[in-house]
Amino acid sequence: MPSLPKYMTISSTPSRQPAARKARWFAAIAVTGPLLFAGCQTLDVANQNSPSIEGVFSDAVNIESALIGGWRDYWGTTRGSRANAESPVIQLSMLGNELTSATGFFLEVAQEPRIAIDNLDAGGWANRKPWYDMYQVIATGRDVIVSIDANNLRLGNVTSEFPQGTDTERAKIFARFLIGIGNTYLGLLFDQGFPADETDDPEAYDYTFLRPYDELLEKGRESLRSAITQAKSVPDFTLPATWINGNELTRDELVQVMYTYLIRSYVYEARTPEQRAAVNWQQVLGLLDSAIVESQFQQADNTIDDTRSVYHQYAYFVTSGRTNNRLIGPADTSGAYQAWLQTPLDARDAFRLETPDKRISNSTSNTQPAGTRFRRIASQTMSTANGSYVRSFYHSFRYQTPPSNLFHSTGAIPWLLKDELKFIRAEALYRLNRRAEVLPLLNETRVAAGLAPVTVDGPPNNASCVPRKDDGSCGDLFDALMYEKRIDLFPYDPAVTFFDQRGWGKLISGTPLHFPVHGRELDGLGLPIYTIGGGGEGSAP
Repeated sequence: MPSLPKYMTISSTPSRQPAARKARWFAAIAVTGPLLFAGCQTLDVANQNSPSIEGVFSDAVNIESALIGGWRDYWGTTRGSRANAESPVIQLSMLGNELTSATGFFLEVAQEPRIAIDNLDAGGWANRKPWYDMYQVIATGRDVIVSIDANNLRLGNVTSEFPQGTDTERAKIFARFLIGIGNTYLGLLFDQGFPADETDDPEAYDYTFLRPYDELLEKGRESLRSAITQAKSVPDFTLPATWINGNELTRDELVQVMYTYLIRSYVYEARTPEQRAAVNWQQVLGLLDSAIVESQFQQADNTIDDTRSVYHQYAYFVTSGRTNNRLIGPADTSGAYQAWLQTPLDARDAFRLETPDKRISNSTSNTQPAGTRFRRIASQTMSTANGSYVRSFYHSFRYQTPPSNLFHSTGAIPWLLKDELKFIRAEALYRLNRRAEVLPLLNETRVAAGLAPVTVDGPPNNASCVPRKDDGSCGDLFDALMYEKRIDLFPYDPAVTFFDQRGWGKLISGTPLHFPVHGRELDGLGLPIYTIGGGGEGSAP
């Protein structure tokens, strides 16, 4: 278990345990309409109009509404379906060297040189939204399970075969799934927190100290394992298409999804290259056999809140958001990327690269020979108000439907891609020194993109070598693995790219390795406020 550095040590002085803490975490949530988002409200005064858990979750309609809301809270944080300023996904993507933006409130976290996170400001969306929203996800799952058991609810048809109702176990399994992914996301993103599940009593919970991130992760894994075991023990079922919008998962498909989140929790936990190398890769390989076999998408709908994606919107942008030069730079064979890296930060500007990778355009035309994933833009419209180093000539048009789609408001948005697991398998095989088995997993997409196949030594060391290291030399096999995963998945999940860059040791120096508990929360609990990043403790070297 990782010990807390001295700057994270929390006083043992009894906490105030404010009503805000309990209301956010284990709240009775009004579900007759959209779930109330309590995380941004001051709740120190008891709300006399707030119904009890027993009253709110008293029937199947309310239970289903709560579960839908719990998933959408998760989606809003991980894909960004709210206002731009409230979308930590863009900051995560920028910290992971994937997107770039000239917009000021994103640069509060991702500017260069990196600075410590402002943990006192009233905004602080990068760590504020995921903290409160993920506890809302956990609260929803907990309240659903407690309410079903306390009220002896029977959901669906009650028959001799199903005396507790045909849909009761389905609801409890999905609720445990929410608790699992809420805890694991917090453990991956934050340095510490409060692990919790349906067995925790909010009135008796010890709020006097925060637990390290590995305890959050293990709590999430316990919930996922419990939900998997429970699902395997009940008859088949199908999730309504309204729960994960447009995605009717069967019981077995939901089990595969939960195994996939387990795998992610193990692979992406690492804060350093040493920790990443020490992952139990043999265990990961074994779990992969139980993970998803088909990619999972949510249907975006502009009429339904928290189904869209501001992250995809910024991936398409040609003004205030574009593709980060560090994402596509390793594909350059002209030396332009290396020249850009060697230019002082305040003198850097957008550059045009040349590459044999067909996914990245060498042309400013919107017709052939355009890239299959990234288009080069003829003119530069990004502002220099916050520095020219953020500017890029490239943007992605993958998944773009239609071209002017605001917040990606229509179409299917991926939330689990089977190709992510292919690249995790490739890394596991590489780490286990089974490198010949890595080759077909990488060459599948490399060759399709016009690149030469890799060998156990990496790409052919010639003028067409892709990817290249920062010094311009030809990359090795692991460089090819990192490049292929980043290029081929984008735009997919900004947290994955941040966690990968962190574990691979590729974050810009001074980047926070994880986020601190938000200052508003610490202040409300009477705990010391601290920060991370900017070259201090908790920073990438």
